[in-house]
Amino acid sequence: MLIPKATRAILFLALLFISGCGSQEGARYALPGKVGASGEIVVVCPEVVWSGEVGDTLRAIFGQPFPVLPQYEPWFDLVHLTPESFDRFWKPHRNIIDLDLADRVDTQSPSVSIYKEKYSRDQIYIKGAARTSEGLALALNDRGDEMRSILHRAEVERFGRLISLDENEVIKADLVEWMNLELTLPRDARWAKKNDEVGWIDRQLTRMKGGDNHDVQQGFVVYREPYTSDQQFSMQARLNKRNSIMRKHILGPTKGSYMTTEMRYIPSYEEIVFNGQFASELRGLWRIENNYMGGPFYSLTVLDERNGELVTVEGFSYAPYFDKREYMREAEAVVRSWRWAEPKPVGP
Repeated sequence: MLIPKATRAILFLALLFISGCGSQEGARYALPGKVGASGEIVVVCPEVVWSGEVGDTLRAIFGQPFPVLPQYEPWFDLVHLTPESFDRFWKPHRNIIDLDLADRVDTQSPSVSIYKEKYSRDQIYIKGAARTSEGLALALNDRGDEMRSILHRAEVERFGRLISLDENEVIKADLVEWMNLELTLPRDARWAKKNDEVGWIDRQLTRMKGGDNHDVQQGFVVYREPYTSDQQFSMQARLNKRNSIMRKHILGPTKGSYMTTEMRYIPSYEEIVFNGQFASELRGLWRIENNYMGGPFYSLTVLDERNGELVTVEGFSYAPYFDKREYMREAEAVVRSWRWAEPKPVGP
């Protein structure tokens, strides 16, 4: 069986590295819980730093568009605090970038350090220090992609931990029996379709905006196919397979309508290593053919070497009255909770 080349695996794994604070496990639970909204970063620095090139650099890093959404949303929302305002009420915030601009012995070489759990559990704390604004801006820019990736992955993992507190044990057991895989799904998820080829799990939500209730939908689709060639890991092959599955199984609300990929916006594709196995990520927009519905999706395809198969798990959202970024982080958390089920014991 051919094994595709994971040329970017080492880089991907490197992005996941976060330096720890060195505290013991007991001390961790003495920390308070994190606060703050998902997707929010508190930046601590004087006003003159925030309004200059250092602030411009951070806005450029985290203000880039979140990948493949139907409208612009930044990767993160930045909240500026002066050092005088950074008190005990703000220190437990989930994401902090603390900037120190001073002419001292320890700031002669610009540095950016990334820590976990300095002031609260599950917190990401980034410390930047330099003698000059130019040096600090360059140091932040050099690690911009890494910071963005680490903070995004932390938000996804936080959603995953939250969902696991009240997960759907019934669907989890069904997936183990049906496809020998586990997903951590919200308790309010329900089967919409399950057959020999595909499983579709639906989640219907109601959210308030402008004094009215609006529907929000999340969906999760699972399917597999025989693995015959590494050409199946090309973006076009993944899109072709996705479209064939969706056209056949994910039907729209009107006659002759079905889900497909919106190709007026170029999907994002990357080959990665997921839980030690070769995989690919596909992000894009879906639409309903012969209807007006649409939204973003996140798809993960993994090579199952044991069975010679490709298995795909996808999450998508439909939230026409709301921003989509955090709904997609939550959907990604469900998809990335994927684990192969442990083999059942044999014998007495």
